[in-house]
Amino acid sequence: MRNIITGYLAREVLKTSAATLLVLLVILVSNALGRVLADIADGDIPRQALWPVLLSQSINILSLLLPISLFLGIIFAFGRMYKDHEIVVMNACGIGYREFYRPVAMVLIPALIFNAYASLWLNAQVQRKAQVIIDRGQTQHEFQQMKAGQFNQSKSGDLVFFMESISADRLELQNVIISQTRDDYRALEVADSGRQKVEEKTGDLFLVVGPGERYEGQPGAAEHRLINYDQHGILIENKNQPAASKKRSEQMTLSELWASPKPGHKAELHWRIAVPMVLLVLGLIAVPLAYIAPRQGRFGKVGYALLIYIVYFNLMALTRAQLEAQAFPVILNFWWVHLVFLGLACALLYQRNRGIFVTREAA
Repeated sequence: MRNIITGYLAREVLKTSAATLLVLLVILVSNALGRVLADIADGDIPRQALWPVLLSQSINILSLLLPISLFLGIIFAFGRMYKDHEIVVMNACGIGYREFYRPVAMVLIPALIFNAYASLWLNAQVQRKAQVIIDRGQTQHEFQQMKAGQFNQSKSGDLVFFMESISADRLELQNVIISQTRDDYRALEVADSGRQKVEEKTGDLFLVVGPGERYEGQPGAAEHRLINYDQHGILIENKNQPAASKKRSEQMTLSELWASPKPGHKAELHWRIAVPMVLLVLGLIAVPLAYIAPRQGRFGKVGYALLIYIVYFNLMALTRAQLEAQAFPVILNFWWVHLVFLGLACALLYQRNRGIFVTREAA
């Protein structure tokens, strides 16, 4: 009989938590999609990076939504059973909170394992891959806007390109004319072909052209210089930096964060460890918090649950800011926050067990 009740409770918690997660995930991912599309429209992100960036943001959102989804799922599931007097019957049969935590653990432990994996490794890995695509797309973005058969101006404004044709991958140019203007200096060159090239060490974007001819001089001057060349490079964009300097703490591996002495990196490391702990602690709080008195509404404890979640994550965000500012000892990090809410879970369990004991004595 207990196995039947355990399976029933686990199914109810799983269904309610999955429905809550799906609703919240659709809402927040839709908002993230709107922000990514706005960045693409502004030119901050290349078009080909849409899905990688959205995927990285979705995984980050999912890892943060799992604790609140499971928390609310337990509140909703047990709240309905309290309202329908199912829990009262189970208590009368000798089933207490020890048995209630068993079905919750059946749902919580797999969610905890996935949340730990997503927070510690998966999220950073996907963000790194998305950043590689963004960097690659940004270096090619100048050429993605060029059109064959017409004059094209560079972003800096000092270069004007004309090419008879351009390859499908936007890398090869044929019959190129380039006009370059800087202060009182002008250059005009004609080349049979050209190809874009990204310098690996610096990330600078060059257009390598040749063979061709180059005319240099000052406007209005009688003397100009003619240069015949086989091949040479023209700097197009200088904005990209080496990949290592652009890597944010959210994209770093655990070993990199562990080895780094920077406070921001230490705070990121402890944050990744703390997020799965939130799921565990909220799962412990949810079971006694879900209790509903006979005359209370079914959703009477949802407000308390949201308040606990908001306070929990705000304290964690405050602790992270203090760690980054070196105003808080790293050895304590987020553990004090978890201990506070573990104390809350113990207080709620004591209150509910005492209430059950008093009720049985009165009976």
